[in-house]
Amino acid sequence: MIMNVKNYLSDRKTDLILLISLLFVMTWFLIIFKTKSVVTIIVVGLFVLVEVVRFILDYNRRASFYNDLMENAKRLDQAYLVLETINKPEFLEGEMIYETLYDINKSMNENVKSYIYRSRDFREYIELWIHEVKLPLSSMSLKLHNLIENGSKNETDTELYKKLQTEVRRIDAYVDQVLYYSRSENIEKDYHIAKVPLSKIVHDTAMEHRESLRDNNIDLRIENIEDMILNTDQKWFVFILGQLISNSIKYKRESVESYVRIYTDGESHIYVEDNGVGIPEKDIKRVFNKSFTGDNGVGKAKSTGMGLYIVKTLCDKLGHEISIESENGEWTRVCISVKKNEFYELM
Repeated sequence: MIMNVKNYLSDRKTDLILLISLLFVMTWFLIIFKTKSVVTIIVVGLFVLVEVVRFILDYNRRASFYNDLMENAKRLDQAYLVLETINKPEFLEGEMIYETLYDINKSMNENVKSYIYRSRDFREYIELWIHEVKLPLSSMSLKLHNLIENGSKNETDTELYKKLQTEVRRIDAYVDQVLYYSRSENIEKDYHIAKVPLSKIVHDTAMEHRESLRDNNIDLRIENIEDMILNTDQKWFVFILGQLISNSIKYKRESVESYVRIYTDGESHIYVEDNGVGIPEKDIKRVFNKSFTGDNGVGKAKSTGMGLYIVKTLCDKLGHEISIESENGEWTRVCISVKKNEFYELM
């Protein structure tokens, strides 16, 4: 809604009624006291002229302020900054509104600042806690690995060690998810763009997930990656590929020889493909949504729906594009497009 002449006059109808009544009373008194007709006309005319000019001036300054206020508030993405785009009005009612909005904005900024500080402190605590908890997890994983490799006279113990090692790896993976999710909102403070060979990234990812792949009898196939150089952050991209491999492990099919295939088109596209359970067509557009698990994730206690959401967030922050296609019950293919970026080249 904007202020125009019609709704302005409608809002001031009480004033108009009183002024018209006053005009009639004044004219009646001038006639009663037998004032000359010319004088009566001049007095009435001046009164009408003054009031019309007053209404025009009042309308112009009010319409200018209120219309700018509403239009700028609608146009801005952050409406609370609207006071920065308008001048302080020169009429009392507008000044009161302006000062009230200023006080409200100031209070909101103080509350937001307080929230930001609390959020930052909490995030720093979470990151510190994650680094601390990963130490005993790494120690447990190493001890279990040594127990399994050294063998045991009791096969039951060996199986127990393997199950415990799997659970420790799952906990470690979820801890990593929390860390990267926490940092995804402020990735610019924690990433370093450089030219990195894709072969190095894939090697680090494969080494990190080799035991999970082996324990789940999944064949890792790597093709045509030797000559590709990426402008990216190495550890973030290792995490991205690791999440895609983890999903392939999580959603593998039991009735086939499972594989995960990583390959490129030789230019700017990296593909991660598996022959797992696939994704239903109705879910394909929602897989990157936060906490979305879909039909194939229902009933899986280990499915949080956060992995692909974090992957998509990190790709967006790094300037990469990610897409996914699948045939339900057959295969899934994720494509990451790492195009040349002039900003990264300058850096």
